[in-house]
Amino acid sequence: MNRFQLMGLLVVFCINASSAVAQDNTTNLQTLWQQFYQQAGLLSPKQDLSQADINRYPKSLLLSSSQYPLFSQFHWHEIQQLWQIGDQCQQDRSLATKPDRKEIRLQNAIEFELARCQKKSLANNWFDNKALLHPAGGSYADRYLTSLDKPHRELFLTQHRKQLTLANQEHPLHALLSELSPQGVDALLSGYRAYITEQSTLWLNNDSGWKAIGANQWQPLAHSMKLAIANNTAAICSFRYSNICLNVATPAPQLTRWILAFLALAIAFLITRNLYQRRQNAKERQFILQLLTHELRTPITSLGFTVEMFRDQFDELSDNTQQTVWRLMADHQRLAQLAETSKGYLSSQPEDQFQHQSAYLSDWLDHYLEKYSLDYTLNEDRELNLPYYWLGICLENLIKNAQQHGKGNVAIDIHVDQVLRIQVSDQGEFPSIAQRWLTLVSPSKSQTNMGIGLVIVSRLMKQMGGKLICQRKPTRCILELPL
Repeated sequence: MNRFQLMGLLVVFCINASSAVAQDNTTNLQTLWQQFYQQAGLLSPKQDLSQADINRYPKSLLLSSSQYPLFSQFHWHEIQQLWQIGDQCQQDRSLATKPDRKEIRLQNAIEFELARCQKKSLANNWFDNKALLHPAGGSYADRYLTSLDKPHRELFLTQHRKQLTLANQEHPLHALLSELSPQGVDALLSGYRAYITEQSTLWLNNDSGWKAIGANQWQPLAHSMKLAIANNTAAICSFRYSNICLNVATPAPQLTRWILAFLALAIAFLITRNLYQRRQNAKERQFILQLLTHELRTPITSLGFTVEMFRDQFDELSDNTQQTVWRLMADHQRLAQLAETSKGYLSSQPEDQFQHQSAYLSDWLDHYLEKYSLDYTLNEDRELNLPYYWLGICLENLIKNAQQHGKGNVAIDIHVDQVLRIQVSDQGEFPSIAQRWLTLVSPSKSQTNMGIGLVIVSRLMKQMGGKLICQRKPTRCILELPL
């Protein structure tokens, strides 16, 4: 499982846990809200508006929709014709010639508009026997009241005040409900139990009626119950009711804190692991650069000497020229082989980093040990598929270190079984860890070792799947590579 899959699982887990916590919070908020509603109702025993007073007036006249045209019952062209009748004070002939298109409610509206424009009085029982709402919006009583003079207005109001809409200032409940917006009246009439006004007044609706509770009364109660109550303008709401936004005023639950802490630790772990991998990759690239720099140093220097020799003896070629040409060709071949092998190592595929060749061990050993004039012991000569080039670099480095820093004769022993074991030994004493550390801190000026170092040999063997073993008294450096 990679880090992206792990991150996906963590996100799914946290979402599920957060959903469970949110569901628990919603349940708790509903319970708190019910308790708050019950206790808030006791803060003011007096009802501002009893249910009997509300039932005294038609609900359709109290709703804000009473101010809008009745498009659910009349077509737009019918409402437009009613306006033309009231403006021109004559009935549309098309309506008169098509009595089947006229319904009773439209005939009443036409009769009302003709009476208004012709300044004819309507009988009192006309308003009692007809629909309350005018097709164009408002009630018939609202519209008729605007056409009466003051004496007739007072008489009309005494008989038909209940037939006014709530938006009319002459309605008995207009002054009482003026603080409550039309949306608030609609919400309470629709069955909602609570509504908050812009002035933070809390209106409650119960079976007895409506009551208004000031902010100085209900806010301390909400604070004591650790309940945050605001209107819908709040940015975050755990639970909504009517236009009320409810949140728990306490800190996040313990489970939520644990989830957030776990998620933070998981993200920190993934980031740290990613940074560690990048650092390791950077070290590997640095190692490759160091490896190639050390390995290329010797042939490049040798080629430089050869070129200088050709330049100095250009006018007079001697017998040494053949040997110089041989050295030039050998070094060029080595550089070409190193460059080709480095391409595979720098590849992103691990199997391409160390190219394998098939050869007999004796042939490979004879080729590498010929220039050192060293003999070796081999328990079994076999044809093996190995990264001979890089293995040869490691072997040459051990031989050079033994010849330059060891004592006595250098011996090479090779044992082949399930593991290839190459041991390079001498009669010296391998330095301790403390001695090697002091050598790194304060290197001697007499050091002329041109090898890539035992540390890098150890890393090379490790990347090839093997290991380097160094033993003291006497010095024994062993290359082990599983077959």
